[in-house]
Amino acid sequence: MEPKMPAQKGMNSKQRVKITLAHREPDRVPVGEMGIDYPIIEQVLGHETFYRAQGKERLAIWEGRRDEVVRSQKEDLVALVRALEWDIVPVWLTYSDQVDYLPRRFLSEDQLKWEDTAGNTWQAPSPTADALCVDAPDITSDMLEEMLSSGPQVDETQLELVRHVVHELGETHFIIGRGWHAPSTWTDGSFPLPGEGLSIPIDRFLILIYEQPELVHKILQAHTRWAITYASQMIAEGVDAIQINADYCINTGPWLSPTMFREFILPYMQQQVDAYKKMGVYVLKHTDGKTWSILDMMVSTGIDALHGIQPSLGMDIRLLKENVGDRVTLFGAVEAEDLINGKMEDIRRSVEYCIRHGAPGGGYVLTTSNSVQAGTRYENYVEMLRVAREKGNYPITI
Repeated sequence: MEPKMPAQKGMNSKQRVKITLAHREPDRVPVGEMGIDYPIIEQVLGHETFYRAQGKERLAIWEGRRDEVVRSQKEDLVALVRALEWDIVPVWLTYSDQVDYLPRRFLSEDQLKWEDTAGNTWQAPSPTADALCVDAPDITSDMLEEMLSSGPQVDETQLELVRHVVHELGETHFIIGRGWHAPSTWTDGSFPLPGEGLSIPIDRFLILIYEQPELVHKILQAHTRWAITYASQMIAEGVDAIQINADYCINTGPWLSPTMFREFILPYMQQQVDAYKKMGVYVLKHTDGKTWSILDMMVSTGIDALHGIQPSLGMDIRLLKENVGDRVTLFGAVEAEDLINGKMEDIRRSVEYCIRHGAPGGGYVLTTSNSVQAGTRYENYVEMLRVAREKGNYPITI
């Protein structure tokens, strides 16, 4: 998939990212995010948005304002990318106009806890905050048979966001399809991802591995098949890459031992990577947490890039570059928490460190360690991008 283009000045964003994915040096370090929450978006654009708007988005959908939400997603994402001069653009399958997303029932008087039509239980800490899937029904044999014998139904209206972004930015920017929980569509079926993919509590999943390992394989097989179907819809519309984004790790290491990861998770990750590459796109793997003990296994699948690098957990960009930087492109790794709590001089040091150790030779895209989260100080994120523009020109000299 190495692009047939020279590494020269004056390239556009798509060329810039493809060259760095080929481990060559473009004109400057590419920048962007796989997610940015609405408070920063509204400061950048100067108006209210429903793009990653958490509780506001949820309430608007419940009120039947689907078209307004999707229009905001389309217009504001494109405007945001142009305003911040991002090189990468995340997209996903959006809300259908043929589905009623109102909860089956509310489980609290303040409507902050509810059950959706699939039986999943969701809870939000406040009316404006994002919700988390806190419980899900047991997966039955009948459910698995249905999933394995059919595929998810994606209607034309769910493709509106992808199509709009590809139309507006597809010639110039690197577009990455991903899964998302609002609505629930996924590009990674290899591991529990509550609300977005395999909605099964992690403790229940771990017990099943010990008690019913064959059932676990059937569950992962079914969810992986659906993930590939969802992703194929976005690939057909012209995205450049797919991100598989289940979090395999926590702060202390993987949820599963390396041996169990190799047996239960790696085969389905490999299926997804192979399927997406066969369809002609790049593959990014996102996982938070401390990944060292399974890193080589993830890289061995043939992924093109790694996202979700958390320096505070020992995932140092210098060490990653030394160990796997010749095989994968690194997306990271300005600590998201520093953008919330840090000072601008902290941000400058972090960006300079990332560029100094990640950028030489290509194979590096500057992003946060996860996403630009609600609570981020606007001036810190602006400073992050400013330093990237100042220090990220090739050849790297810092």
